[in-house]
Amino acid sequence: MTAITGWRRRWPTFIFGIAVIATLSGIGTIVATEVVMVPTAGERTRLIALIVALASVAVTITVVMRLFAPRSVSRRLLLAALSGPIIIAFTLSAGSQSMFLNNHDLQFLLILLAFATVLAVAVVHTLARPLTEDLAALTDVARRVGQGDLAARAELGRMDEVGELAWAMDAMIEQIATSRSARDASEHERSVTLASLSHDARTPLTSMRLATEALLDGVAPDPERYLRTIATDIRAVETLIDDLFLVGQIEAGRLSLQQQPVDVLGAAHESVAVLDPIARERGISIEVTDDDSFTASADAKQLQRVFQNLVSNAITHSPDGGTVSVVLDSQRCKISVTDEGEGFPADFVEEAFQPFRRSDYARARAGGGAGLGLAVAKGIVDAHAGNIWADPGPGGAVHVELQKSN
Repeated sequence: MTAITGWRRRWPTFIFGIAVIATLSGIGTIVATEVVMVPTAGERTRLIALIVALASVAVTITVVMRLFAPRSVSRRLLLAALSGPIIIAFTLSAGSQSMFLNNHDLQFLLILLAFATVLAVAVVHTLARPLTEDLAALTDVARRVGQGDLAARAELGRMDEVGELAWAMDAMIEQIATSRSARDASEHERSVTLASLSHDARTPLTSMRLATEALLDGVAPDPERYLRTIATDIRAVETLIDDLFLVGQIEAGRLSLQQQPVDVLGAAHESVAVLDPIARERGISIEVTDDDSFTASADAKQLQRVFQNLVSNAITHSPDGGTVSVVLDSQRCKISVTDEGEGFPADFVEEAFQPFRRSDYARARAGGGAGLGLAVAKGIVDAHAGNIWADPGPGGAVHVELQKSN
């Protein structure tokens, strides 16, 4: 219905275009005749009448083609092949007297013209068949894609405009398929992320609720220990919220830094002191070693956040009774945090610092951790114009290089 409406709207323009072409070509023919032949008044009159008649025939044939073959390229090509001989035959018949052709010669020319017409139709049909088949293939691909089959491809080996259309269509389908895959992966990641965040928030909140109920009911055997547990759970929720806030700032490019010379060894010890009680609950020891004291140009608060995230991640993945090592290299202004766990899988090292990425979703959910710690650390290090990377296991190892303070 839309195509018919569009054709009706274009009909006046179409007729006007044909009329302009016929008029200009007729004027050109008359001018050429005047220059070359210098015709008499009678010849000029017959010429103008013949030109008007031929133009009328051409316009009529074109209109008929547009009206009766609007949906078939092959029919249009066949009618185009027929239109030329028809116009020539009409010209020969109408101009036979002016060209001094007798009936015998005219009949002979018309027979040859009929033979040429048959050849033209055969040639056009031969050339049009692959075109119509390829157009049908493109239509089928478009229909399949519309039904959701993104594996459909035209893959036409043509070098003309139809081939370019097929290539563009295949490229478009490939982009759509890639976008859908990325969207599906993003939706899966978002669902896993929401589940992880829900787990991370629900676990300490549940623990605090139970501890609070025990204290209120007076059944807590050691109220002080229950209060310490509540304080620990509050810090866990605060850390989760802070990480989410920092990830938002980092992704928005709005992480502000107050850089100044910072004693890296002092920042390491302060961060370890905060996490040491958590490590001791599992018998894990944290060792800080350095070959020489050095300072880095950094935001002290954010640098401690990097230390805490890396050491906390190492504690999480370290076996009970293991050792987490923090090694400082003053020559390279480098910080290395290692543990004795399984480490990063080789195929996961590049993804480890992306938000909400975990090498084992099930284990991460069971042990907590939304996968934000390393992403936050990378964002902070990148903001300091530093570098952070991980080594594949066995054994977890994350390294940070910062800008040394002048």
